[in-house]
Amino acid sequence: MVRSGFVTPELDTRWFDPARLNVLIGILLFTAFLVVNIFRARAKGTLYVRPIAGLKALDEAIGRATEMGRPVLYVPGLSDMSEVGTFAAITICARLAYRVAEMGCDIDVPCYDPVVMTVLDGAVREAYSKAGKPDAFRPGCVHYVSAQQMAYVAAVNGFMLRELPAANIYMGSFYAESLLLAETGARTGAIQIAGTDKVTQLPFFVCACDYTLLGEELFAASAYLGREPIQLATVIAQDWAKALAAAAIVGALVLSALGHPALQTWLKVA
Repeated sequence: MVRSGFVTPELDTRWFDPARLNVLIGILLFTAFLVVNIFRARAKGTLYVRPIAGLKALDEAIGRATEMGRPVLYVPGLSDMSEVGTFAAITICARLAYRVAEMGCDIDVPCYDPVVMTVLDGAVREAYSKAGKPDAFRPGCVHYVSAQQMAYVAAVNGFMLRELPAANIYMGSFYAESLLLAETGARTGAIQIAGTDKVTQLPFFVCACDYTLLGEELFAASAYLGREPIQLATVIAQDWAKALAAAAIVGALVLSALGHPALQTWLKVA
């Protein structure tokens, strides 16, 4: 269509782009996996999820702290509420605080961001209430330290060396301070469990900590600890989808290596 010397492109009125068919199929398959596992969870009441060593060790770490009469140090990362790792850290902290309240030891949560501190304080208070021990909550156990990276690290390291916590838990988003924290904790002899969504920091935690959550284990930790059927159904649906994708990749590689004509044609079109 030509108007006043300019060419106006025709509007594309298609409601579906055939080139995106693979995305549609993937969404439908994942939805089917999710629905099936939700019905399974409602029917059985619980679903099996493979054990995660770092999360199984949390009870051991809390028990050790209770026996030794020392606190549990929980470091929720150095990010604000815009990071998904911070949300995971808050959820795990609530689960951990519930177990701490049940077993009767102390927890200390130094915070980098004041907004995160406020949210964590409410989560820990609620965890103590759910455990039936609201009076055992110690005001100030969730506290603000500093929004400066190295100042925060210096304060937390000082706490480790003075108070000698029996367990150090690092969950959330970490940066250059990861090894500084983990190395100091290792020198105190504490059990150390870490998990982060920053892949570049995982090697430092693997080297200096007893247990490290790898990859998506950080985000699956809440479902694993809470054992809520619907959350477990979501985790299992994701595992099914990843297994199917891996099988499809392997199958495509095999067919391509064998020179399957249909696959060769599809690859040329794609």
